[in-house]
Amino acid sequence: MRQLQLLLLGAFLLLLTVAVLTVHGEPIKSSSHGHGHHTHHHHTHHQHKKKHGTHHHHNMVYGFGDPFESNGRWLQDENEQCNCDVILQKMKKLREKVLMVVSSFDRLLKVQVDLRNIKNLLKNIDLSLTTLGGFAANSESQIAFLEAQTHQISMLLSRAKAGAVQLITKENLVEALGPIKSSTDAPPLEELEEPVYSSCQDRRIIKTGVYKVYVNVTKSMYVLCSLDFGQNAWTVIQNRFDGSETFFRPWKHYKLGFGYFGHGEYWLGLENIFTMMSGREYELLILLEDFEGKFAYAKYKYFRIDGEKDDYKLAKLHGYIGNAGNSLQEAEGMKFSTYDRDNDKSPDNCAQENHGGWWYKACGDTNLNGAYRKEYSHDLTGMFWKEFRGLNYSLKRSRIMIRNKKEHYHKPHYHHQHHGYHRIDEEGGEVDEEDEDYGAGFEVDF
Repeated sequence: MRQLQLLLLGAFLLLLTVAVLTVHGEPIKSSSHGHGHHTHHHHTHHQHKKKHGTHHHHNMVYGFGDPFESNGRWLQDENEQCNCDVILQKMKKLREKVLMVVSSFDRLLKVQVDLRNIKNLLKNIDLSLTTLGGFAANSESQIAFLEAQTHQISMLLSRAKAGAVQLITKENLVEALGPIKSSTDAPPLEELEEPVYSSCQDRRIIKTGVYKVYVNVTKSMYVLCSLDFGQNAWTVIQNRFDGSETFFRPWKHYKLGFGYFGHGEYWLGLENIFTMMSGREYELLILLEDFEGKFAYAKYKYFRIDGEKDDYKLAKLHGYIGNAGNSLQEAEGMKFSTYDRDNDKSPDNCAQENHGGWWYKACGDTNLNGAYRKEYSHDLTGMFWKEFRGLNYSLKRSRIMIRNKKEHYHKPHYHHQHHGYHRIDEEGGEVDEEDEDYGAGFEVDF
């Protein structure tokens, strides 16, 4: 831009110089009067021509004649008096050219200002784009943060909603399912499609299967509910039948539970069992089967375990009834043991020696959480029950179940005149028990 300004200024000065030279180089004739002067001038010119030889032999200067002659004309329109009109005309044309140059110069200056403004505008745009890029990057990070927060809020809402559903009583749940399903304004909650039962002894459970039941007020889980033994429903806390699940596990696993809490092999978990039984009286039923298809059972009318602070001690176990033998009785008062927490009375680690987790004493007459073997194990690592096939016989199947003593209302039945069980418990008292064919039911259920 600076070079363009200098070029225009030089062009302007050049035109001005040419114009000045044109005006000053044109001869202005003074008036000559009389023929004598003309003759004298002609004579002088003749001498001058003679002096300079042939330099002016054409007698023409730029096509307008010799200006040194008395009648020479530099411009065709000048008169003898003055050539002021021609000079004025020239001055006008020059003035127009000068004004044109000045106007062009003004336009160039305006263009320069416009270019400078455009340059500044481009800088502002570039700065805005840079700022916008920063805002965009910042917005992306904020969006990612908001997405994470939204996900966390969604998880919390889902948990809160599930907790709210769990707090609904079974009566309100039954009453609410009808209008919710028929409502067109609000679809039913997903959790309400699968009811949560108070226990396996809930009146709505009418056949053996896997159900979701409450462990406490806020926690629920799936368990196998068995309705095939006697006249009531039982909650299965241990289920073994094919060796698909390993039971040689640490304390934490036996505390929280492991396996498939349904039709698979599993241990419900000491903490879940303790919480489920808390504040209520429970019965215990153990079902056994050997590899020859023979079934046996052991039922205890009173069963209770303490909490983890007492290592889930088998606090109460009596009132035995059954045909398997009372092999578990010596475990009463013993704490639960695993290979990483030895609570038995033996100098050895019974859980380590027997490959299981149990209420061992030294090391006991039962090991239903031992290793799964094929009949004879030749050691004490199998699933044995001393009074049913001995210590070295590893059983084919076992199932440990509990039920609340005060909820024996589940399955109505008709009383017929037939023989009942009349068993003598350890304390020497006669116990009258309803006729419950556990062996036959066990066989049908498996």
